[in-house]
Amino acid sequence: MTKLIPVVVISMILAVISHKRSDYSFSRERYRTKESCCYVVMAIFMILFAGLRTRYNDTMTYVGGYEGMDVAGEIVDTITDWSLGSNPGFNLVNAVMKLLGVSTQSFLLIYAAVTNGIYLWFLRKYTNNIWLTLFLFIVTGCFTFTLAAIKQCVAVAFCLLGIDQLLDKRTDNPYFYFVLWIVIASLFHPYALMFLLMPYLMFRPWSKETYQTLVVFGIIGLLLQFLFGTIVDVTTIMGEEYSVESFSGEGVNPFRLAVCAVPMLLSFVARKHIAQMDEKRERMYFLFTNLSILNAEIMFVALFGTANYFARLANYFLIFQALSIPWLFQFFEKRSRKLLTVTAVICYCFYFIYENAINKLFDADYASVSLLEYLRSLL
Repeated sequence: MTKLIPVVVISMILAVISHKRSDYSFSRERYRTKESCCYVVMAIFMILFAGLRTRYNDTMTYVGGYEGMDVAGEIVDTITDWSLGSNPGFNLVNAVMKLLGVSTQSFLLIYAAVTNGIYLWFLRKYTNNIWLTLFLFIVTGCFTFTLAAIKQCVAVAFCLLGIDQLLDKRTDNPYFYFVLWIVIASLFHPYALMFLLMPYLMFRPWSKETYQTLVVFGIIGLLLQFLFGTIVDVTTIMGEEYSVESFSGEGVNPFRLAVCAVPMLLSFVARKHIAQMDEKRERMYFLFTNLSILNAEIMFVALFGTANYFARLANYFLIFQALSIPWLFQFFEKRSRKLLTVTAVICYCFYFIYENAINKLFDADYASVSLLEYLRSLL
């Protein structure tokens, strides 16, 4: 985990400086203006850490696929399967980069820049606590997930652009641009189509809709063994080829579920305060909280099926924890809020250490080139 510590420390120092140099309204618990320079430096540092890797999780699989692409003929001809399950958008972009002579390392760096660039822009735009949001983005595993699942993460990044259009009151015809971005995202990974549900998830947390979804996902989890056939049929429609056996395996670690359930528990405790909030003014945080609850609900289902698929499906909504938790803290008294923040930092640090130094060894899996080596390779 020693390779990961510098990115945590440097990023958090820059995030804290960015927070301190921003103009924060304590009465409204919102930023009037947000500092940009330190935040941009932090984003560049995190992008380089992700983009200069040579090995981590599924990276070698992506590298092998990119290096093995044959673009001798027409680019369109290199895409033999245009079904959503074959990720035609991802393959087309890769074919264009290969034709332009983009190196393997640049291929990884470009995707790191697009994915993490959009992630960090979205977090900065919608956070009400810069340093805490960035801390949660890193320690919950959202950042390291971008080093592993390129297709899924770039799809989520495009979905974030769609959500931004949906939430932006200045946008003409926001639903059109929202759907457009989701469709583009689905060309990189079909599970992005789940985000089409976003307009229906802006209800107030812990209203009747919340209880209904809890019941539905509870039933799905408990009856999952009997639903594998239906799940395979649904994924087949989306263009993915899975078997029943691929979904039936060891479930997710309950400890991971407990961590994902934090926003759900916080929102439940604060449900009376949330009930008094202006629905139009707070609809974006209602959405972020509901998506965080959805993250926990899918992770609950992952207890009963293979963690590889269901946990990754839940990770589509992991980023929203970094936005919902700081917002939920504001519903507690000032003294309790400080205690909650300190407790959260300590507990999430332990979880971060467990995930990257005990459950799996980050240092053993991650390798990279230096920035100087990369620049020399370009010359």
